[in-house]
Amino acid sequence: MSVAHLSDVDGWRYTAQRPTVLSSLTWGPVSDSTAVLLGSAHGVKSVCITPKLSPFLAAAALGCIPADVRPKFTDSDESLAERLGGSAFLDDAHVLRGGNGKRKRGQAMRVRLNATAYSAPRRKSWSVVVEPERVDADGDSVLTLYNYNACGRTADDVRCAAMPRPVFDLGVELWFAAMPYLCEESRCSPPTHCQLLLYYSLFESAMGEATPSALLLPRLSVWCPGCPHLDLGVIVSGRHHDNYTIHHTRARLEGLDGKAGSTQAGQENSQRIGSEVLLYTEGNTAMDLALSFPPYNALGCDIRDYIIRSKLTIPLRRGTLLIFKACDDEFFCHEAYFRASSLRDNPSGHRICFVFRWLTVRKVFHTTPVCAYKGRADPCGKMSV
Repeated sequence: MSVAHLSDVDGWRYTAQRPTVLSSLTWGPVSDSTAVLLGSAHGVKSVCITPKLSPFLAAAALGCIPADVRPKFTDSDESLAERLGGSAFLDDAHVLRGGNGKRKRGQAMRVRLNATAYSAPRRKSWSVVVEPERVDADGDSVLTLYNYNACGRTADDVRCAAMPRPVFDLGVELWFAAMPYLCEESRCSPPTHCQLLLYYSLFESAMGEATPSALLLPRLSVWCPGCPHLDLGVIVSGRHHDNYTIHHTRARLEGLDGKAGSTQAGQENSQRIGSEVLLYTEGNTAMDLALSFPPYNALGCDIRDYIIRSKLTIPLRRGTLLIFKACDDEFFCHEAYFRASSLRDNPSGHRICFVFRWLTVRKVFHTTPVCAYKGRADPCGKMSV
């Protein structure tokens, strides 16, 4: 299958006439005045739309996902985990055992995520090719790609492969659809990276690890009386920002300089500062993405005490595109989950999310099927370790 190159991205940068992709607005934005009534100091600029894509475009991108990583009606937790654990397609990842690394004598602190029934989504990372495939000084076949950083990931688990052309073409059309909502920088050229996220109802998949709801529901009812999410069945403990820290958000809300907790303060920033994230959803089971924020009178509270409001909860349905703005990542945490009503009696339930980003950090990777990180690349494409 053909793959996308950086030259394909640059080709659109210098194209004056670009197609228009129509869409309908399904959620957002939330005005500052409405946000104040909800207890938030800031409104929400992100929007969710349903784009009218070219026929078969999404189907072609979905065709890049092998059948063995999709759930079946006959699957159990064990059979699905066994099949995913043997997949050469997914990014390999080693996570803390039980979510906290606690173990018995002789057990490893980390386990292979793909071979477990843990709720974290399974991933596949793709990038446009920056420097083509070649043989390096070690005799390894390598290529240079953009890399998306992830908190807690070990160097051995950094993975990326060349982006299939159908996935790039999907990203380009989504870029067209999102154009009215994008910042000037993101309008210049299409996204350069895609992270595929696979969520499974059998695992009660969520963005982050999950905790039995009975432990947290009394607390949630205090946060948001009458909140429709009291029937979730799981409450996500993976509440997070993508490019900012809690310290940064707290400082900004208090009117202080927030640079100390942002990706602009000496940390390697893989995403282009200020650019949006495009999240396109497929699959047969919808999810919700909730934005949360600290109470105005307790800005320094624990992240688990952040407030969730139904009006700040975004429905992610098949065919929807969430255009997630950088300012919302700065002032809100986010998390995603299935509702309990979506999980019942649906062993083949799943959500597929294509997450497109504009990245800046280039790294050298082994070619398929290994796809593992080999070393850093300077702006000219040379490798250093």
